[in-house]
Amino acid sequence: MCPLSIVENGREVEVLDIRGGFGLCQRLSRMRIYPGIRIRILNNGRPGPVIIAVGEKRFGLGFGMAHRIFVKPL
Repeated sequence: MCPLSIVENGREVEVLDIRGGFGLCQRLSRMRIYPGIRIRILNNGRPGPVIIAVGEKRFGLGFGMAHRIFVKPL
């Protein structure tokens, strides 16, 4: 298990845990990001934004937000 912020470009991962408050969890759930979902890293611009794909949709996450999402590589 590692934070999303350190995953390499092009990798597919499964979300295991979100270590944040209610606001962060609510914002991510609106993007369909929650434990059990698979996402693909399109661009990890360390320490800038992390661009991800959830299904056919793409989202940009700030480094701090990505650092609170714990994933496992697939």
